[in-house]
Amino acid sequence: MLGPMLLVGTADGLLDLTLDGTEERRTLHGSAVTAVSGDWAIADGGVMALDTGAAVALPDDLVARCVLALDGGRALVGTSDARLVEVGGPGGTARDEPFDAVPTRGSWTTPWGGPPDTRTLAAGAGGPYVGVHVGGVWRPGTDDWVEVVPAEADDHEVTFGDGVLAVAAGIGVGQSGDRGATWHWSDDGLHGRYCRSVAIADGWLLAGASTGPGTREAAVYRRPLADPQAPFERCGDDALPRAFPHNVDTGDLAGAGPLVAVGTPTGEVYVSENSGASWHQIAATLPGVHCLAFAG
Repeated sequence: MLGPMLLVGTADGLLDLTLDGTEERRTLHGSAVTAVSGDWAIADGGVMALDTGAAVALPDDLVARCVLALDGGRALVGTSDARLVEVGGPGGTARDEPFDAVPTRGSWTTPWGGPPDTRTLAAGAGGPYVGVHVGGVWRPGTDDWVEVVPAEADDHEVTFGDGVLAVAAGIGVGQSGDRGATWHWSDDGLHGRYCRSVAIADGWLLAGASTGPGTREAAVYRRPLADPQAPFERCGDDALPRAFPHNVDTGDLAGAGPLVAVGTPTGEVYVSENSGASWHQIAATLPGVHCLAFAG
């Protein structure tokens, strides 16, 4: 039986790689795969059911940006215009009307003045966490959605693991152990506070940090999950570069158990099997990597 697999969304399809870099399968040829979760993927802005190979149409000309697999073969899709759509359920495709009705929605914007997008989704205690760029991080409440990170933080990725909610944002890395009621924010140890990616791996919090949106110096960092006061330490060894000439972007850093993976827009993939303490390279010439996820 095969061990853990790494799903790699690229500019030319979705790859299933073993942890030594062996390619076991390639699907969605010719499509840019920008998000993957369970049996669902985003390819060329559309939603794909990987178990059937079927495309699922979204309502109102919405464009898919992120996806989170749910129980029962369903998925939650984050879209353009900062919307949420459930697909794969017995009732078909349905927009999340309470999320449409969030009262602060009219104030959401982007640095370039365009409409916001639902950028990331994470499964957590009590339901999904939704990251809107730029509109904050939200979780479901009793009857409506509750803001847990304000839009001003400029959040780029949200993840949940080991009972901890973590956010990569323009102001650093946020960590919460109570579903976002209280936070510890820090950029201690980072060479720049601008963060676009975050992952949790077996007791460690990892983040991709840089000097800004157009950076020429980004790096992967980690710190103990149990000690949010500790400074971040830069990752890097003979395999993983200690600096990248581009951001480690949303979706390009993934963790599961002790496993961590980093992908690059120039086609490299690096894997750690000890929560980022040491690394090995498993790919060097893939089409540009857009997203990573562990499976199996």
